[in-house]
Amino acid sequence: MVEFKHRLKMLRKEKKLTQVKLGEMLNYGYTAIANYESGRNQPAIADLKKIASIFDVSLDYLLGVNDIRHPYIVDEDSAEFNRFQSYYTQLNKSNRQELLLYMQWLLDRQKKLQEENLLSAKDGSETASLRVAQTETEYKKD
Repeated sequence: MVEFKHRLKMLRKEKKLTQVKLGEMLNYGYTAIANYESGRNQPAIADLKKIASIFDVSLDYLLGVNDIRHPYIVDEDSAEFNRFQSYYTQLNKSNRQELLLYMQWLLDRQKKLQEENLLSAKDGSETASLRVAQTETEYKKD
């Protein structure tokens, strides 16, 4: 598990901040940052929150509890992934294996189509992508 002092130094260097600059951002001197990074001192909770905000990471990540920088980010793919996960959990073991094989086939096909599109872009021809399944709405109409 990564300690706070190492995580802080890594994040500071990632953002290309000096100890002086980070200290200014937190309204105290660089020696405080040097002391945090050496492990001599620990910041107060309010300062931890500020540091996490500056580096756009969770407190758990900053403190080395886990390696998940943004555990609560909701993006437009979340609902779609949750729907997928719901369907997946309803499958039996055999069907899950079949789904995994199908997903691998899709990835292979995607890679092949991307390679073909790169080749066709060079010679000016077009490649059409085939759809294997209907949308959920179309499927439920049949």
